[in-house]
Amino acid sequence: MSEQLLQQIVNQLGRIESEQQAMKTEIQLVKTEIHDVKAEVVSIKDTQELFRTQLSETNEIVKAIRDRQEETDAKLDALSMDVNKLHGQFTRLKEGQERHDKLLEKLSVRSIEHEADISELRRIK
Repeated sequence: MSEQLLQQIVNQLGRIESEQQAMKTEIQLVKTEIHDVKAEVVSIKDTQELFRTQLSETNEIVKAIRDRQEETDAKLDALSMDVNKLHGQFTRLKEGQERHDKLLEKLSVRSIEHEADISELRRIK
């Protein structure tokens, strides 16, 4: 083999080694990026688990609020029925009072008429 051919082979090997070194560097960068991505994925999974926990707690709170709201609605319905019943009783009492007032007025008029009759009868005697 000639020296020139040997030199070409050595140069070619040098380029190959340089390319290999560049590839090793790139592979190392890719490994670092993969490691960073894995760390981010773990962080995202942790955050997601925290969100799930918080969502579960929020759901429990919402269920408790809904249950309390149903209880409050039932109590409100009962109070509304009581108020309606009291309103009806009050209306009946008012109507009864009006009847009594009219009756008392009639009795007062009769009493006045009777007193007038008695006074007239006393004058006649």
